[in-house]
Amino acid sequence: MSLPLKSLLGLAVVATTAFAAPNVALSQEADVERGRSLYRTCQTCHGAQGQGNAAMNAPRLAGQFPWYLERQLRHFRNGIRGGERDTYGALMAPMAAALPDDQAVTDVSAYIATF
Repeated sequence: MSLPLKSLLGLAVVATTAFAAPNVALSQEADVERGRSLYRTCQTCHGAQGQGNAAMNAPRLAGQFPWYLERQLRHFRNGIRGGERDTYGALMAPMAAALPDDQAVTDVSAYIATF
């Protein structure tokens, strides 16, 4: 079974764009040194270099884009993630909520992106 050329081209476009990272910048200028200080709490579960900890179900953070990290932290802070059906996320939600402000979210995300 072969697909018409038009269908193949359409699939090629979808395949090449579906997995591309969005062109998203951090929401504000980041202070990486402040992020390093804030990350001390995170490293208890996620590791000193963001390698994660499978035994704690703490995912690897190293290698993630800063915009992705910032977005996930905001989702935890705003209750989008970490609800009652999300057992491990429920552990993360208060940790993200402990970040004092949006700038802290940006700063820690930028620091994690240095791993």
